[in-house]
Amino acid sequence: MNRNTIMKFRATEEEASEIRRKAAAAGMTVSRFLRTAAVNSQVVLYNTADLFGLRSDLKCIGNNINQIAMVVNANRSVYQSDVRELKKQFSELSEKINEHLKPLSYEVL
Repeated sequence: MNRNTIMKFRATEEEASEIRRKAAAAGMTVSRFLRTAAVNSQVVLYNTADLFGLRSDLKCIGNNINQIAMVVNANRSVYQSDVRELKKQFSELSEKINEHLKPLSYEVL
């Protein structure tokens, strides 16, 4: 294959050092490493606004836990239905967080 097009880009010394380290770890030249990474990689754009919504849900669950703790401390008892509802909310939030984190999974050299 005739590679006759030259591409240039700028990097900090730290970035260049990290690129060289990863290329060496992969047993590749820097040129081959960058070509492989650019051609075979996928860029994922992620909407972080969804995560901030989950943070709000988490605060609500925290408030519910505090309210239950206050009742327990005052009355030394708590309703089973409150605990079930809290577990349900936590489970739903956990599933949402896992859904949002799936696209962010990757392996680092």
